[in-house]
Amino acid sequence: MKVMDAATRIGLTGTREVTGTIDERKVLGALAELAVGDPANADLYEDAASQVATSRSAGAEVIDVARSLDPHAAPTIRLRYRSEMVDLFTDLAIDVGMRSARVGSSV
Repeated sequence: MKVMDAATRIGLTGTREVTGTIDERKVLGALAELAVGDPANADLYEDAASQVATSRSAGAEVIDVARSLDPHAAPTIRLRYRSEMVDLFTDLAIDVGMRSARVGSSV
C-alpha cells in the first residue's frame, strides 16, 4: 500500500477538509500496516509513528464503553490534529519516494 493511499483510507486525504481531529490509533495502525507491507522502509514508518506519539495533543474523547456500539472500544481515544497528520503523511510519502529513487538509480 502506498503512503497516500493509507492516508486516504483513514480519512486524511481525499477531501478538502483538513481541520479537526483524528484518532491517534487510526494513524498508528496505518503506519504499522505500511511497515509490514514495505519492510525496506520500516524505519521511516517507525520514525513517523514516533512523531505521532510526540505531536501536539488535540485532547481526548472519553467513550462510555457500556453504551458504545463497539464492545471492544477503548475508554479513551487520544486525538491528534488532522492537519499535522496530513503533513506527516505527505512528508513520509516524499521520504519513501526519495529513498526508492535513490535505490532505483543505484541499481
